[in-house]
Amino acid sequence: MSAILEAALDGCIDALVSTAIHSGDRVGWLSWELDAHGTPARMVGGRANLYDGDAGVAWALAQLARATDRSDLADLAECAAGSALRAVEGQPLGGLLDSATGVVLVAESVGVARGALGSASIGALRSASIDIEATDLTSGLAGLVLAQSRAAQGSTPDAVRSLAARASRHPVGVCWPDPLAADERAARPLLGLAHGNSGIALALAEAACCDERTAGVALPLLRDALRWEAAWFDPIVGGWPDLRSDEAGYPTMWCHGAAGIGATRLRMLQLEGDGLDLGSAATSVRAEAEAAVQACGSELARAAASVPQFGDAALLGGLTLCHGLGGALDVLVLASERGAPTHLDAARRFAETIVGALPEDPLAWSAGVRAEGSVSLFLGLAGAAVVLARLLHPDRVASPSLLI
Repeated sequence: MSAILEAALDGCIDALVSTAIHSGDRVGWLSWELDAHGTPARMVGGRANLYDGDAGVAWALAQLARATDRSDLADLAECAAGSALRAVEGQPLGGLLDSATGVVLVAESVGVARGALGSASIGALRSASIDIEATDLTSGLAGLVLAQSRAAQGSTPDAVRSLAARASRHPVGVCWPDPLAADERAARPLLGLAHGNSGIALALAEAACCDERTAGVALPLLRDALRWEAAWFDPIVGGWPDLRSDEAGYPTMWCHGAAGIGATRLRMLQLEGDGLDLGSAATSVRAEAEAAVQACGSELARAAASVPQFGDAALLGGLTLCHGLGGALDVLVLASERGAPTHLDAARRFAETIVGALPEDPLAWSAGVRAEGSVSLFLGLAGAAVVLARLLHPDRVASPSLLI
């Protein structure tokens, strides 16, 4: 086992524990608040969500507890999940990452969502209204569908029918423009996991596997969603464009790039082995999975080659999940679990080189918000710690990219 990665993981865990703020029977962490330009302005407490709040840290701590057999981390995870759950009582259920939906799911996963807490309960999640304007994973209906499926109950056919009704149909498949955008340009449909077709496709696949009633609606829609995204793949570049800009790049990030798309495709292949019918999209899914793994490996190789000269300045998002290299590393671990074990060895080597260039104090590592000190799951240290734990103990730690 890698001593370098073990030491880095221990440092991350110590930082997460030491920065916890306790108040009576509650616990939480500070997170960055961004200004209108997306620049970190100040750190605030009380944010509960899964993406960059206390629920995300709680989920990470539960994973780290399993990886290290530390009961103190499990206790801290349970306390943090319960605190986040109480904080969202009365708030509406919406997307997976930025609403009470993700908080309830995390609380359930660590065993604290079984009480009668009104709207902040697993029962409320299973019977939640589908009247959510957005459709994406982060803020919209797909996030609720995925959460319901993750809760082992399955989403309702009405939720999937609503996704179908909102889809924009094209000769090569379907996509989902943003209904909340201020203008037509901003409303353009996107690729990827956070706000694009991959996130919706993942939710449809999980829903189809959970409930036969839902599968009849979800499967045709899933295949069409995959076809639309596949049409954007550039075989010369070896990736998918980020459609938020007219001058599209081809990122490997979890949110809008190959890491998220690859994680989704690898999950599809796993579910296909369990009986998911991908139909004619199956061949494309396999090819896209291979392409995404290659893209992530190339990006990690580039980063590893750059750090000896430029240090952590070459790592804009650090090891974080959403904007950094954490998503790419997790894709290689997922690929190793799908029958290619050499990818795990490669991921460990890349990670050792990258970690060696980072500051000794994990709180000084580059984060997804372009500022130090973030401890959140997708933008900070909690996510980086889970990635390190997954590299060391893939049999004990779930994929943070897929929130299993």
